[in-house]
Amino acid sequence: MIRDSDCYRMWYSVRGTAYRIGYAESADGITWQRADPSAGIEVSRSGWDSEMIEYAYVVDRIGARHMFYNGNGYGRSGLGYARLQSVP
Repeated sequence: MIRDSDCYRMWYSVRGTAYRIGYAESADGITWQRADPSAGIEVSRSGWDSEMIEYAYVVDRIGARHMFYNGNGYGRSGLGYARLQSVP
Protein backbone atom coordinates (compact mmCIF):
# COMPACT_ATOMS: atom_id res chain seq x y z
CA MET A 1 0.00 0.00 0.00
CA ILE A 2 1.20 3.49 -0.89
CA ARG A 3 -0.11 6.76 0.49
CA ASP A 4 -0.14 9.58 -2.06
CA SER A 5 -1.25 13.15 -1.42
CA ASP A 6 -4.75 12.44 -2.78
CA CYS A 7 -5.42 8.85 -1.59
CA TYR A 8 -4.09 5.46 -0.57
CA ARG A 9 -3.30 2.99 -3.38
CA MET A 10 -2.99 -0.78 -3.10
CA TRP A 11 -1.95 -3.53 -5.53
CA TYR A 12 -2.86 -7.14 -4.76
CA SER A 13 -3.25 -10.58 -6.32
CA VAL A 14 -6.56 -11.57 -7.89
CA ARG A 15 -7.27 -15.26 -8.36
CA GLY A 16 -9.29 -16.32 -11.41
CA THR A 17 -8.43 -18.80 -14.12
CA ALA A 18 -4.91 -17.41 -13.61
CA TYR A 19 -3.56 -14.81 -11.20
CA ARG A 20 -3.55 -11.12 -12.11
CA ILE A 21 -2.58 -7.95 -10.28
CA GLY A 22 -5.52 -5.93 -9.00
CA TYR A 23 -5.72 -2.36 -7.76
CA ALA A 24 -7.81 -0.33 -5.30
CA GLU A 25 -7.93 3.21 -3.91
CA SER A 26 -9.08 4.64 -0.59
CA ALA A 27 -9.51 8.16 0.74
CA ASP A 28 -9.11 7.05 4.37
CA GLY A 29 -7.24 3.72 4.25
CA ILE A 30 -10.30 1.91 5.61
CA THR A 31 -12.93 1.91 2.85
CA TRP A 32 -11.56 0.73 -0.49
CA GLN A 33 -12.86 0.96 -4.06
CA ARG A 34 -11.60 -1.68 -6.47
CA ALA A 35 -10.34 -0.43 -9.83
CA ASP A 36 -8.56 -3.52 -11.17
CA PRO A 37 -8.34 -2.24 -14.79
CA SER A 38 -6.21 0.65 -13.43
CA ALA A 39 -3.53 -1.65 -11.98
CA GLY A 40 -1.20 -0.45 -14.72
CA ILE A 41 0.10 -3.88 -15.71
CA GLU A 42 -1.15 -6.91 -17.59
CA VAL A 43 0.31 -10.22 -18.73
CA SER A 44 2.70 -10.16 -21.69
CA ARG A 45 1.80 -11.56 -25.11
CA SER A 46 4.48 -14.23 -24.71
CA GLY A 47 7.27 -15.22 -22.37
CA TRP A 48 7.85 -15.74 -18.68
CA ASP A 49 4.87 -13.58 -17.55
CA SER A 50 2.38 -14.40 -20.32
CA GLU A 51 0.15 -16.69 -18.24
CA MET A 52 0.04 -15.05 -14.82
CA ILE A 53 1.31 -12.07 -12.85
CA GLU A 54 0.90 -11.86 -9.08
CA TYR A 55 2.29 -10.87 -5.66
CA ALA A 56 3.07 -7.24 -6.49
CA TYR A 57 5.39 -5.22 -4.28
CA VAL A 58 5.25 -1.47 -5.00
CA VAL A 59 7.76 1.08 -3.73
CA ASP A 60 8.53 4.73 -4.46
CA ARG A 61 12.20 5.53 -4.89
CA ILE A 62 14.12 8.38 -6.51
CA GLY A 63 11.08 10.09 -8.05
CA ALA A 64 9.56 6.97 -9.60
CA ARG A 65 7.16 4.20 -8.60
CA HIS A 66 8.55 0.67 -8.98
CA MET A 67 6.68 -2.65 -9.00
CA PHE A 68 8.25 -6.06 -8.51
CA TYR A 69 6.05 -9.06 -9.27
CA ASN A 70 6.07 -12.81 -9.96
CA GLY A 71 5.44 -14.35 -13.37
CA ASN A 72 4.21 -17.75 -14.60
CA GLY A 73 4.23 -20.62 -12.11
CA TYR A 74 4.02 -18.29 -9.07
CA GLY A 75 7.42 -16.86 -9.89
CA ARG A 76 9.08 -20.11 -10.93
CA SER A 77 9.74 -18.59 -14.34
CA GLY A 78 10.96 -15.23 -13.08
CA LEU A 79 10.58 -12.03 -11.12
CA GLY A 80 9.40 -8.94 -12.98
CA TYR A 81 10.10 -5.26 -12.66
CA ALA A 82 7.96 -2.39 -13.96
CA ARG A 83 8.46 1.35 -13.53
CA LEU A 84 6.03 4.25 -13.61
CA GLN A 85 7.81 7.38 -14.81
CA SER A 86 6.21 9.85 -12.39
CA VAL A 87 4.63 9.42 -8.98
CA PRO A 88 1.17 10.99 -8.48
